[in-house]
Amino acid sequence: MKLNIFSIPLYIANIDINKINLVNEKFEETWLSETSSSHNFKNTLDNNSINYLLQKIGSLLSEDIKGKFKINLTSIWQNNYKENDFQERHTHAGSHFSFIIFKKIDESRTVFLNPIEDLITSYYNGSNLNIFEQVYTPECRQGQIILFPSFLGHMVKKTSNASTIAGNITLEILNGNN
Repeated sequence: MKLNIFSIPLYIANIDINKINLVNEKFEETWLSETSSSHNFKNTLDNNSINYLLQKIGSLLSEDIKGKFKINLTSIWQNNYKENDFQERHTHAGSHFSFIIFKKIDESRTVFLNPIEDLITSYYNGSNLNIFEQVYTPECRQGQIILFPSFLGHMVKKTSNASTIAGNITLEILNGNN
């Protein structure tokens, strides 16, 4: 018998980018990577965009969360990648799930990192035993969304002429469901 314990879900789906009308107050070079981003500025979605996005996210999460739940969009922003821009390894503290909408890309350059990557490396360093993946690069394309637990470390390898919309959500379980 094989059991997969402590699994980490990633959800990927197509999304209609034209239904996400994000208005950004301003962009600034942010983080160590100096990627152009509207993070930490006022970013607004109209009601139709919010409803569409939350419905899309809800349908993905309903695969694993049984019963009724409420999704709270806590933040949303846009990243614009110019020539060889990247994003260093990070997580999204203070939220349950995060998402990336691939608004304009040639190929996804997002990489997810195993939460125990350092531990795996210390045990198997110098060995050719490689049964536990340390990184995962999803094959997402323009017009897709990827949803993942916010604790999952990730980064963006060097990319050019790309644009993503990212955000965070929290969940409320309703009617005592677990």
